[in-house]
Amino acid sequence: MRLTVRPALVAGALAAFAAAACSDVPFAPRWDADWYVPLPSQKIVLLDAFQTPVVPAGTSANVSFDAQPQQLDASIGAILQRDLRSASLKLTLTKSVAISGTDTLFVASSRPNLTNGDPTTIVVPMSFAAADTQVDSTRAVSQAGLSMLQTRAQAQDSLFVQLRGRATYPGPGTLIITATDSIGIRLALIARIGVSTR
Repeated sequence: MRLTVRPALVAGALAAFAAAACSDVPFAPRWDADWYVPLPSQKIVLLDAFQTPVVPAGTSANVSFDAQPQQLDASIGAILQRDLRSASLKLTLTKSVAISGTDTLFVASSRPNLTNGDPTTIVVPMSFAAADTQVDSTRAVSQAGLSMLQTRAQAQDSLFVQLRGRATYPGPGTLIITATDSIGIRLALIARIGVSTR
């Protein structure tokens, strides 16, 4: 977990200092801190997805993993229960063969909400070219999504995560897939927390 502190603007600090000088209430410095929280990784075995080691040009396959719960442990839950100003989800995809396609990651409060268009569900789309070996996609979490994260954290409950996508071998010729060829999926939460010394 990495912490990056972002100091408040100097003008704002000076204004607050001036106000504190005229008041009996002591001034409590405030700033925002960015917390980088890595979540468990996944791997999609391409031999399982394409179901053949020899893939002709133009062949497509689903490259998805099933819906699964992600427990909000004590450390993640403690972060989300604080003064959560904003948050983003960062999806990182790595691959070992020349396939292209699109994926979408869904994070929801329940298994049904992964597919029913619930407004609190967080959606992170991604596209990748055949020449890419690593692609990152970061998506800001909506206010509805922030409320959902905090509600689940306060209840010490799970989130549900699923990736659904499609990959294509564009050619030329044929692609030979081995048992070790895969798409790696990494997910991280970047949460901005309001911090005060009070």
